[in-house]
Amino acid sequence: MTVEQAILENVKVLSPDQQQEVLAFIKFLQSDKWEHIYKGRFKELQQEIRLGMDAAGRGEVIDSEDMFRSLRLKLQQRRTQADI
Repeated sequence: MTVEQAILENVKVLSPDQQQEVLAFIKFLQSDKWEHIYKGRFKELQQEIRLGMDAAGRGEVIDSEDMFRSLRLKLQQRRTQADI
């Protein structure tokens, strides 16, 4: 199965509203906006990593188990809200 065929098969089963969203996303990818947004977000992530590394260097860290427990809870809440 080609990529095009896989895309068509997956889009066929979507609701008309979801198909419109896929079409809008394709148009977004065809524009120059996506690269600008991606690069901007990448710079933000680099800054967040830098801040985290600085904080870790100062000993300002949290327990990994607590962090992952919190992340799992957030994911569960989002899934519940999305009704997945």
